Amino acid sequence: METKSTLLNGLPIPKVSVIVPVYNSEQFINKCVDSLLNQTLSEIEIILVDDASTDNSLEIIKTYERAYPDKIRVLHLSVNQRQGGARNNGIKIATGEYLGFVDSDDWAEATMYEDLYNEARKADSDICYCMRQQVFENGSITSDSTTYFLPTGAISEKSRKEMLVNHVTFIQRYIYKRSLFRENNILFPIKLRYEDMMIDPLIIPYVNHIAAVKKPLFNYFIRSNSTTTEVTDTKYLDKVAVCQMIIDEYKQRGLYERYKDEVDYLYFRKGYVHAALNYIINSSAPGNKVLSALKNDLLKVDPHYRGNPYYRSKKTFMVIDRILDNFLLTKLLKGVLKITKFNI
Repeated sequence: METKSTLLNGLPIPKVSVIVPVYNSEQFINKCVDSLLNQTLSEIEIILVDDASTDNSLEIIKTYERAYPDKIRVLHLSVNQRQGGARNNGIKIATGEYLGFVDSDDWAEATMYEDLYNEARKADSDICYCMRQQVFENGSITSDSTTYFLPTGAISEKSRKEMLVNHVTFIQRYIYKRSLFRENNILFPIKLRYEDMMIDPLIIPYVNHIAAVKKPLFNYFIRSNSTTTEVTDTKYLDKVAVCQMIIDEYKQRGLYERYKDEVDYLYFRKGYVHAALNYIINSSAPGNKVLSALKNDLLKVDPHYRGNPYYRSKKTFMVIDRILDNFLLTKLLKGVLKITKFNI
């Protein structure tokens, strides 16, 4: 099924708009943009959003825009809004049938967006995803675990609930129908880390069909000084904030009662257990006061969270929850996490 509409200037409507937040990325941005320009899908729109960079990133992407005016659009933000705000600005001007999101230090295989688009169009899917590779600075590569895959085909209510309970954030390997964002007023949180953690939970209730290309078509670069790997003992606060925003959005959209068990459990997993582990890993001296505050926030969301039907479904989270109740065991946990180089 092909898109036959044209824009006012006579060019075909892009099949996919790829949005790239750019912040101080002069060392990496060329590889990222070149991988998008080299896509076998010709009807692609590349939106590069400079998020108030202080290096030469803006000049570099403007050079690309001048060289490829029919394919590349550049936005410049005068105030830094982090990845979420940058992506929102890209979404506002995107014209593609589907949206893709790439970070400025990552890159796509040449057939990624053609493969995803063609598979999505076979059944008019709302989302289509591929596998990804994690590429480390030392050159080592690891592939996705199969546990990260979404269901495919027609999405039932049971599938929606399972996706919420097992939610893992990898938006860079997806394409989404742009209408999902436009018609349901879905935007990223701004000026927060873990902003992408909010998108799939908000989209899931509106998804009717998902497709997949089970090939590693996306390269996710893990570097020591990225947003993902930076060490700061306040990162966990952003994770808690995003999880609370998910709860608030479900209530505002009239979806909370329908998915209460699922989103409450999502908060337990990510707003409490993941946030606590994040704090323990990144703090030089984790304190019981912070951990107690995290538990109190959880109890405000779900005072009886251990009675949630999903609580006993994930033994690891249940065990960590019990450990977090004992500060001495928590200190031992930090040692284990350090030895295993655990990151979350």
